[in-house]
Amino acid sequence: MKNNRYSSALKNFMNQAISKSVLFLINVCCFIIFVGELDAQTQLALEQSEMEERSLEARTATQEPDFFVSGTSAQGIGFYFGVGFRSVKLQVAETIIISDSDGTANGIGFNLGYYWNEQVVEYERQVSIVEHSESFTYQEESGRELEVIQNNLWYIQYPKIKSDFYLHYGAGLQFTKTRFAGSISNDAYQDEIALGIETGVSYFVTSNLLIYYRFSLGQQLPFFNTSASTSFLKQSQLHTIYLNFYYPL
Repeated sequence: MKNNRYSSALKNFMNQAISKSVLFLINVCCFIIFVGELDAQTQLALEQSEMEERSLEARTATQEPDFFVSGTSAQGIGFYFGVGFRSVKLQVAETIIISDSDGTANGIGFNLGYYWNEQVVEYERQVSIVEHSESFTYQEESGRELEVIQNNLWYIQYPKIKSDFYLHYGAGLQFTKTRFAGSISNDAYQDEIALGIETGVSYFVTSNLLIYYRFSLGQQLPFFNTSASTSFLKQSQLHTIYLNFYYPL
């Protein structure tokens, strides 16, 4: 009788122990599964966050304008134009040197260029009104102020330096009209042709705004002289800073 009681109690104890062990194992498995899912969700959230950051950086990154990307086809073609402010140095009437660095008072420059494959064909118009310290004479006319109009045709190479900076250098012809300021007759202009060279750098501020520095030198050559008289404008040196707008085609 006692043996039966002892056997029954042992069975109950074993059943309870097995039930508790199974329940413990189930809880451990659930915990492992929960931790695994939580880790996977955390990793996925981190990957999504990194992807969103990379996408945002790609959207906000400044793109180099196609205008100056070497080797482009239709996207590398366009027009630019703008106005410029200058420092002017002129040699006139053999020995007279006139300098004026007041870029807002000595006239203005205008340029219009066509770009393709790191090359430019440009028309530039420079109008200068400068004053000498003393009166001087040229062909029986005298005065202190000169009016000089230059219509320049340039062929320019446009290699890239780095990032948004570009070098430019070229040559062209300068068609000049010079007279003493205050003359009312167009016949007072002295028409001459000079050989010009230019160089400088440019920087693309935005995809459409270009800051463009140019140094140009124009030298009148004897065989370019259209009249038998002595040249009025012997040489011109201009430092010009242009604000240009670029329009892609």
